[in-house]
Amino acid sequence: MDENRIRKCPECGSKNVVSDSKHAELYCADCGMVIAENIVDLGPEWRAYDSEQASKRVRTGPGMSYRIHDKGLSTPTPKLPAGIQRLRWVNMDSSEKTLAFALIEIDRMACALKLPNDIKEATSVLYRKAAKQNLIKGRSIEELVSAMLYIICRQYGVPRTLKEIAKVSRSPLKKIRRAYIFLLRKFGLKIAPADPSHYIPRFCSELGLSEATREKAIEILKQNKGAGAARGWAPIGTAAAAIYIAAVLSNDEGEYRAEKEIAKIAGTTEITIRNRYKELEKSLKLNIDALSSHPRREKVSTASSF
Repeated sequence: MDENRIRKCPECGSKNVVSDSKHAELYCADCGMVIAENIVDLGPEWRAYDSEQASKRVRTGPGMSYRIHDKGLSTPTPKLPAGIQRLRWVNMDSSEKTLAFALIEIDRMACALKLPNDIKEATSVLYRKAAKQNLIKGRSIEELVSAMLYIICRQYGVPRTLKEIAKVSRSPLKKIRRAYIFLLRKFGLKIAPADPSHYIPRFCSELGLSEATREKAIEILKQNKGAGAARGWAPIGTAAAAIYIAAVLSNDEGEYRAEKEIAKIAGTTEITIRNRYKELEKSLKLNIDALSSHPRREKVSTASSF
């Protein structure tokens, strides 16, 4: 009988059921009937009166995690003096030190990019796999970790670009791109082109655009049916062009954003946005000049024709 499910006395129907931990019994306080006996207490043998006492007395740590160099399996100990901490670091072998540093870098960059824990965990697993295959020796940890973080973001469909990762990395973009190609070849990975629609919610949020404009931009990409990827268009430029068209076609004057504003947020150029939206306009058979209700649109079109 599960004492946690007992809510009332089966004899008198009273809900005044008392758990007696001293005698390992569960009884009714009204009629005195013993409902259950020989109850096993699954709680700790110690008592704590606040959260601070509980955290000090608990002898178990968190679950196993690949984000910690020892996977979190070591016994948690009280905070040690600085001298003993340095001694523990000195006693670690070089491979363990390298692993610990790499995992710290993964956590630092992922936090800076506001990535979830499952991305950190998967990147840590990928790094351990690379270390096991001796792909780390002779190469920069920073550029390899940055490339791995980008690979996992692509695999999980998280919209982050190499430029964004390079901003929080200690390695330049050129070296991260080289490490990315190296890892793809060594692991035999085939990553599908990024979906431009994944970038639209974040870009629209940073531009302060409404939900209606965001949905319209996504709909424009759906109508394009992946033609941009087939032509080799970069997903960032395609997403930025779709946002520009959606903002231009919006009936709300406050939704309009110039190419320069969108290019700054998306991390691309005005020329790229201009080329992509013209090609989208042509493939979708849209006449933005005729459909637009913004008086400023004509000035932008005139300026972009030169």
